[in-house]
This record gives sequence, C-alpha cells and structure tokens, in this order.
Amino acid sequence: MIIEKLVILTADTASLQLFYTNRLGLTLVHSEKDSFTVRAGWSELTFQEPAAGAYQGEFYHFAFTIPENKLPEAKQWIESLVPIGTEAGIDISFSESWNSHSVYFEDPAGNILELIARHTMSNGVDRPFDAKQDILCISEIGVPTRGVPAAVDRFAELGILTYKTRSDDFNPIGDDNGLLMVVETGRRWHFTNKTAQSFPVRLKIQGLRELYLKEDEGGLTIEMIK
Repeated sequence: MIIEKLVILTADTASLQLFYTNRLGLTLVHSEKDSFTVRAGWSELTFQEPAAGAYQGEFYHFAFTIPENKLPEAKQWIESLVPIGTEAGIDISFSESWNSHSVYFEDPAGNILELIARHTMSNGVDRPFDAKQDILCISEIGVPTRGVPAAVDRFAELGILTYKTRSDDFNPIGDDNGLLMVVETGRRWHFTNKTAQSFPVRLKIQGLRELYLKEDEGGLTIEMIK
C-alpha cells in the first residue's frame, strides 16, 4: 500500500516548516500562509492549520521508512538533533514479528515520528545515511478510534486488509510499504508517555481516491473525496 499524500493538522506551521526543512532536510514542495508540504521519498506530507478556534491540541503518530541496513546511522543522525524515545531504558525498538528496528522522536508540535528499518524489504544501500535520500516514504499513520474492529471492517471493504494479525485494540492494516495503525483511543503509543487520541486525517493511497478520516459519535468515518 503506497501512501502518496498525508495531510494532518497543526497550530503552528511556521516553526514546523523550519524543523522539517532546515533540521530534517526534507524538500519543501510548497508553502502557504496556513500550510506547507514537504517531500518524504515517494510521499508528500502536508501540515495544515485548523480553522480559527478549532485547534484541539492535535498530534499524530507517523513513520518514515529508511533503508533496512541504516538504522544505526539514522539513530546517530536523529539523536544529534532531538531527544529520542526510550522504553525501559532501551532506545531502539525491535519487532520480531515484523522483523524491523525503529527509533522514535517528536517534532516541535508533539507529533510522534518513527524511523523504521524493515528487514523484510530489499532496500539496503551501500553508502552513508543521508536523510534527503534515505527517508523513503511515509509508511505508517496512526488512526485511533473507539471501535477498532468496525473500522477495520470498513477499510476491508476498500481492499485495505489486516497486516499480520487481527486485534480488537491494535490492528495495523496494509502491507510493508504502507500501514494504517488502527488503534484504540487511550492506548499508549510505543516509546512515549502519550496515549492515542483521534484527530482528522486526509490521505491519498495509490489506486484509491483521497480519504478523509474522522472520529464521531458512531466511531471512525471514512469519506471518499472526489
């Protein structure tokens, strides 16, 4: 599943633009008064300011895939810029079932970012890590909801199926290229002290129309945008 575009909300696009372009080194695609877009490999990431008075402290969890052999260098790079997350004194997350290593950190708006090296993918490179070249895509976006099974069923109708195993509180869907992390609201995000909260997301998945995801009283709503 290829995530071509991701649009999330933030209250301060000016400071975030500096962070993503000057510090992380991502290429600026375009910038407006209340939004900006950067390129992360084959994905575009847009930060949009909410309508006046609508800010609710939005923060999101999303992941960038890096070459499967570059986690140690990527960790050294990112921890020279920002603190990285720890869990029981450990600062690298290893998933045996996913065969991946990750590090976690936050941007100035409190979004939880992840650099993930997926050893199931043949994307290793024989050169020093370079963020501009080696942030390959947005491969995960968290989708918190009060009704995980119902949301997963609705995504299945669009052809987006469970990855690995199905669960009532943590159910990734998609594949190694791109995942929607459908999780129960209130569940703690890995390597942080933050719990999952639901905020609106727009995204474009290759082969599908743009989706608008938003939690309401009935659970997660999925709107297809023309």
